[in-house]
Amino acid sequence: MLRLLEPVLSPGALVIADDVDQGEGAPRPYLDHVRDPANGYRNVTFPVGDGMEISCRL
Repeated sequence: MLRLLEPVLSPGALVIADDVDQGEGAPRPYLDHVRDPANGYRNVTFPVGDGMEISCRL
């Protein structure tokens, strides 16, 4: 879904994913995509509950 939205995301847009620290239940393809610098995001994992990944579109 994110890849479909990327063409209309403005620089500085925030994308937030919940429950990223669930081990094998984590959304791996999503995390791999936003954590790859070539895809144009800066990220931070916010350690609350099962974790939140906050990604900023560059």
